[in-house]
Amino acid sequence: MNVLVPINHSKDIKSLAESGADEFYVGFYEASWDSNNKFFYDLNRMSGFEEDANHYSLAELIEPIEEAHRLRKKIYVTLNAAYYNPDQLKKLHEYIQRLRAFNADGIIVSDIRVADICKQEGIGVVASTMCGIYNTQILGTYARSGVKRVIVPRDVRLEDMKRMIDAFPEIEFEVFMMRNGYKFSDSNCLGFHCYPHGALCRTLKFSKRQLCGTNHTFSLTQKFFFNDIMFKELYEHEACGMCAIYDLIEMNVRTLKIVGRAAKQGEIAKSISIVKTNIAIAEQSSSRKEYLENMIFPSDTKTCLMGLSCYYPEIRFGIKGQMLDRCKN
Repeated sequence: MNVLVPINHSKDIKSLAESGADEFYVGFYEASWDSNNKFFYDLNRMSGFEEDANHYSLAELIEPIEEAHRLRKKIYVTLNAAYYNPDQLKKLHEYIQRLRAFNADGIIVSDIRVADICKQEGIGVVASTMCGIYNTQILGTYARSGVKRVIVPRDVRLEDMKRMIDAFPEIEFEVFMMRNGYKFSDSNCLGFHCYPHGALCRTLKFSKRQLCGTNHTFSLTQKFFFNDIMFKELYEHEACGMCAIYDLIEMNVRTLKIVGRAAKQGEIAKSISIVKTNIAIAEQSSSRKEYLENMIFPSDTKTCLMGLSCYYPEIRFGIKGQMLDRCKN
């Protein structure tokens, strides 16, 4: 089982590999794209974070790609914005040709039209969570476009994930494991991750609240209050799926994804270490029960204990956890 992590500087690749990273993914910026599209369309899902998440230009991507390959690691490039118009697709075609020449191992795409371009150019393609692959019917469409690897959306239950894996054993499955949880479905979110526009999740979290109407009982007011606290304070971005590692191994999931392209690399390294430790524990366990009794928890368990930042709450919390997670999403 591989661990995939984000990188923003090639100088960090060696240390992250030494921490246990097996694969990398990276974003880039391009001045010509920014000048025409900066305030309207992203190049990738993290364009709004600018160099905090996209340190390299397209031409400069050769540096981290060569460094990853020197360490015999794979590296993928993100082209996973919410939408591309026809003119942008032509520009993306040029970018993909350059990335193929750089020997990038694959492109993380959000659009089946971009997947078709990758297939045409003979470069590997990964279907992003932005593709919204929630069932075998959607997965079949992407498989016919040449997709060999998919990133399962954050809010897919393990039983539904297993159904897709069993139906398409030739597809590699990548699942979220650590950091940056999200309250909504990526594939249905058209918000921009940048300050001029703001994303819905950020707007909701930091907007002012006012309880309207009259004759609210104490009990109803209390429910409103605690619901607001849960949304704003308890459901943090530091999500975790480590309780499910044993089940994911049994399901033949190929890759566990640690997210955070704008995160400090030291924090990524900590996540790699604990995930790799729990993979080893899971591989030595004879049952889910044994694994759950021996696994290592993240250092901050405030939300972990309540299941509010759990990628796969059904493992630790059962049906109640599933219901809670569906309410969050």
